[in-house]
Amino acid sequence: MNHSSVLPGTLTHSAFVSPAGDGCFDRTTMAALSDLITTRWKEIFTSLEAQQSEFLAHDKEFRSKEYKWPRDALHNWSRIWEYPFAYHNIAKWHKLQSAGSPPVVVDLGSGVTFFPYAVARLGVKVVCTDIDPVCAVDFARAGRIISAQPGSVEFRLTREQKLPFSNGEADLVYCISVIEHVADFTTLLHEIDRILKPGGWLILTFDLDLRGDQQIGISEFYRLQQALEATFVPLGPARLIHHADVLTSESGPIRPRLRPRRRIPLFLIKQWVIKPLLGRPPSPLVPLHCAVQGVLLKKP
Repeated sequence: MNHSSVLPGTLTHSAFVSPAGDGCFDRTTMAALSDLITTRWKEIFTSLEAQQSEFLAHDKEFRSKEYKWPRDALHNWSRIWEYPFAYHNIAKWHKLQSAGSPPVVVDLGSGVTFFPYAVARLGVKVVCTDIDPVCAVDFARAGRIISAQPGSVEFRLTREQKLPFSNGEADLVYCISVIEHVADFTTLLHEIDRILKPGGWLILTFDLDLRGDQQIGISEFYRLQQALEATFVPLGPARLIHHADVLTSESGPIRPRLRPRRRIPLFLIKQWVIKPLLGRPPSPLVPLHCAVQGVLLKKP
């Protein structure tokens, strides 16, 4: 299904007139519903959608059965904003680079998606890394089928907590909805700092928990903010978003899909009988209620 014509049409109400306009991606910001009706978002999303369609047309030729992450990465409640946010800023950064050998861009927690190929086509060397060894197999196969020209895409497996890069190897690191799933994000931030060159950019997006049962709640958000400020410097000011304009997993044009559970009665017994008896809170039936934060930073 082509969403590039469907999504903007769902957000044409006069209340959604973004004050940031087509500069909506140029600052640290929460994702806004009004971003999805800007010319810049439509332009990037349409291009990325075409590139993902090309990628998925060859999915059966490189995809392992063991791969457990979503194939259609772009059409996700948060990725419809996160990928354009990251792509816009990578493209802006690339225009500032001097001529010479292609700069090194790290896709941290990459999975196997179309996105690093879209970034590589800007003319950069994208090095993907993930803890899932299946990604190494699928990237090796995809690289023989999917063009990354004029750039390139390669994969390195992350083992334990050390990123597979030398000190100062990366010119830019982007990390899309990964850090909220990392148990110790301070260690990860130290590793990002280690592999980034001075002046290198960090483009980071992550889910913000709005209910209290996900990873980045209020206390963790401020702890993450302090850790980022202690290591990196912001690229431009923060952008304020009206609370009614915030893109969330419940307000956006694409909602998270509920995974069907097997043996539902047993699940309910475990959640609503056994866990309370053990003094544990039950897991929510709705999988998440989150907003998204995008952060632009630079290594001093």
